[in-house]
Amino acid sequence: MYSSSGRPLCIMGNVVDSQGRESVKTILVQNGQIKTIQHGKVPLSLPDLILLELADDEVIFPGLINLHVHSEYNIFPLWQSPAVWSNRYQWRNNEQYLREIKSFKDYIESRWVNDYLGFVQPIVQSLTKEKAEPATAVSMASAISEIQKMYGVVTELQAVAGGTTLLQQTIKLENNGSLPSFIVRNTGAPQELGLPVTKKVFSVVDFVRPGPNFDPSGSPLQANDDTSGWPMMRHPSFDDFLQSVQNGNNRFYASIAHIAEGRSGYLQRGKPDGFSRREFTEFRKALAQLHNPEFLKTAHLTLTHACGLDYSDPTTLDFLRDNHISIVWSPVSNLILYRDTIPIKTLLDHGINVCLGSDWAPSGSKHVWDELKFARHFCDAVSLDISNAQLLAMVTRNPAEALGQAKAGAIETGYNADFFILRKQSARQPALDALLTEDDHSVRSTIVNGRIIYGDENLFVDTLAVDYQRIPATEGTAAAQKVVSINSALNIDLMKSLTQVDSLMHRFATETLQLPQLRRTRLLSSDDHFYQVRIKLVKTYLADLLK
Repeated sequence: MYSSSGRPLCIMGNVVDSQGRESVKTILVQNGQIKTIQHGKVPLSLPDLILLELADDEVIFPGLINLHVHSEYNIFPLWQSPAVWSNRYQWRNNEQYLREIKSFKDYIESRWVNDYLGFVQPIVQSLTKEKAEPATAVSMASAISEIQKMYGVVTELQAVAGGTTLLQQTIKLENNGSLPSFIVRNTGAPQELGLPVTKKVFSVVDFVRPGPNFDPSGSPLQANDDTSGWPMMRHPSFDDFLQSVQNGNNRFYASIAHIAEGRSGYLQRGKPDGFSRREFTEFRKALAQLHNPEFLKTAHLTLTHACGLDYSDPTTLDFLRDNHISIVWSPVSNLILYRDTIPIKTLLDHGINVCLGSDWAPSGSKHVWDELKFARHFCDAVSLDISNAQLLAMVTRNPAEALGQAKAGAIETGYNADFFILRKQSARQPALDALLTEDDHSVRSTIVNGRIIYGDENLFVDTLAVDYQRIPATEGTAAAQKVVSINSALNIDLMKSLTQVDSLMHRFATETLQLPQLRRTRLLSSDDHFYQVRIKLVKTYLADLLK
């Protein structure tokens, strides 16, 4: 992460606690951490102090945490899934998905250097000029690195615009490789969580998969097939995790693993996906065979999706609770792909730690704040007695707990100085009501590691003496009022970067997909009409399931 500020920051205004209550406080931030919190507005005098005094209709929330996100897909268009699937291994092999999503991803990662040489050549020339050497494979690799950096900043902006300050490590679905983060915290960097460098957070997409010598059909005609008899094989990541647990969690401080993603049998009663259910059954069997299974209690394990678990079985719930296993709930993606999700109230009533995650742009929410708002709609539609404070915890305190009580997700002394400031409709509006009804155009600013990195342009003009870049007006009316302060060491030109990404997408959409109308998702949900229509459609899916 390249976000930091050498200057102390003082914030005065209405601070929101874990229950959604507001109180006027003065927060002093130094070296990326909350140094002191005092009640009321207390004048401070420090050299180079930045003073940010909130208006009466503004409130400060802790930065949101998203433990289920594939940021590398954030620029992708919405995927129109051709079927309702039983599990993730089916749509991964679907011809339309492979053509529209995976092939485009491959294009970005490998072909765009050659296909858009006009962008790469100036980078190569500047690098070789500085080093007085001819263009070589090394300089070309440096150019590719520059492009990945550009791509990373653009994708992270979408999260920051929604108040997110800590993301799950960005992982490549095919090879579990990591990408760096630039303007937000990342679970793949232990020091950003206040952990020693040796304490790794392990992000995993698959513990098991179908096989060997078996490839599930991606045909929509077979989307409802019985999958219980599919052969199952372990992914090497599962053995890595088991070995770490066996040895007292010596390799991984915490782990976030996709498991049992598919139809749960909750909204589609009596129709759980067979393979997904077996995933968890085999997972428990493998853990029971360890010589030291008690170490699972301190493994800080988080299961993402976890739809295939039999939550009607009390022993399943006991296993999760007693081993301090957290669950990440992604209702939007679950409903789009499977028309089902998990019985969230059952988990909460059993004392299981639940977080929210946005998943990815093709079939998920824009950011975890939008997932929170959809979760509120879901709970109301299904008549679940889940409070707004409980939902807030799912994007703040709960994910921090899942990471082993990381110093994040709360505004407390000694915690990371990560916040976002929200403008309410009026000073009288309760903070949680504003959180659940406003959208990302109302984000006054987002602060990461004590640095104000994003927000309204007038805030930067009137309060901050830092360089910033405008978000292009082509992103929409709301985005045109926002700016971002990117560390100059990154040498990023945001306008040029967005133009490049759009050029790449247009070329691929036109020449390969023959869909010239296809467009990148916009950075802000408030500017993204097609995304808004998608969320409304998901709400109709839910209504139909509840009839």
